[in-house]
Amino acid sequence: MSTPGRRPTIIDVAERAGVSRQTVSRAMNDMAGISAATRDRVLQAAQELSYRPSRFGRGLVEQGPITLGLVVMDLTNAYYGELGTAVVRACAPYGWNVVLVEAENAPDPENAAAELARRVDAIVGYGVGTGDIRGGTGMPVVQLDGGRKHVDAGGVVEQLFKEAMPDLVAHLRDVGVRRPLVLDLTGGPIGGRALTLAEALRPLTDDGEVLIQEVDGRTGHREALETALATGADGLIAFNDELAVRLLRALRSMGVEVPGQVRLVGVDGLELGELVTPELTSLSIDLDAVARETVELVAGMLEGTVPLTGEDAHRTVPYHLEVRAST
Repeated sequence: MSTPGRRPTIIDVAERAGVSRQTVSRAMNDMAGISAATRDRVLQAAQELSYRPSRFGRGLVEQGPITLGLVVMDLTNAYYGELGTAVVRACAPYGWNVVLVEAENAPDPENAAAELARRVDAIVGYGVGTGDIRGGTGMPVVQLDGGRKHVDAGGVVEQLFKEAMPDLVAHLRDVGVRRPLVLDLTGGPIGGRALTLAEALRPLTDDGEVLIQEVDGRTGHREALETALATGADGLIAFNDELAVRLLRALRSMGVEVPGQVRLVGVDGLELGELVTPELTSLSIDLDAVARETVELVAGMLEGTVPLTGEDAHRTVPYHLEVRAST
């Protein structure tokens, strides 16, 4: 049995389940050589003790520093790079290690998080499936940018986007935007972010209609802008800052003045938005706050002061409007 204030070890699980340490290792790693009933008994014992396997071949009894696994989609997206940096810095005061996995380019993207879970103490995922990782092991799992509907599967750090809409609408109205157009990324159905923006911006228009136009993240921006401006759009709201910066470059090449002829807004508040001319107005999220809330949530789960699921494992970070020269 584990004692209060001490992290449970593989020996504790073995004693609880009445098996050897080797059997616990086989059960936790889904290896052959044991029966389904024995595996279930071991996993039940691990769950009761909130045991998490050691990582990277560390000793079976001596547990090393906590290792947090961060799963993102694509590190060529500047958002994920800034998020990763923020998480590493937030883990530093705890003395934790961070292992970063890029799911989109992994050999098996759908199982990237599950594979990483074998080698870490906790999993944090953005835009990836993490809900089934815990299994019977009691591993903390935190979904970034999830919502209340996800709290039954693990911890959630929700990024409050809709709450920033009134400030965006008020600002665009003040600067004279009457025909806003939302530019969403191609690659699937119109996303929730674009729909939220379009719905919020409807009061700016005379007919209550806000167009959503899809555009590739990397190519075809001039053609997309020609189509958008032909609709009479005087305000362009891009899916994210990275797209907005690419659009800004294309607008300059077309001789379209920003903000003189068209206003431009991004989303996420990335550093690159401050490195262009004009500086980019953005619906910004404090990624340091996201990382801090995430790491504090994981720390509470590991200590047992925060449950692995439910409302008490739910945190929020709001978006806010950062007004700069592009509007």
